[in-house]
Amino acid sequence: MSLGINKYTVKEALNLILGQKGFQYINDTAKHTDSYFRIRAVNGSAVVSATSVLGDNLTTITLQQDEEIVGNFSDITLASGKVLAYYGSESS
Repeated sequence: MSLGINKYTVKEALNLILGQKGFQYINDTAKHTDSYFRIRAVNGSAVVSATSVLGDNLTTITLQQDEEIVGNFSDITLASGKVLAYYGSESS
């Protein structure tokens, strides 16, 4: 079973790391559905829940200002705070 570890070329992986697909600024409590690979708290702390495509889901994890978590997420919901959610390669 492949877990997608070798899914990207070196160039594609570097573009994702650099945020070249862009990001979505989230500052509400609605469920946001897309392909995300990094969630970064901005303007203070944020309480985040996210569904992971690979691995465990995040359930109300608190990220402090400028902390981030990297993974393969299909949706993000905030209980509070603001985040930048960086798009993954399958984003719309």
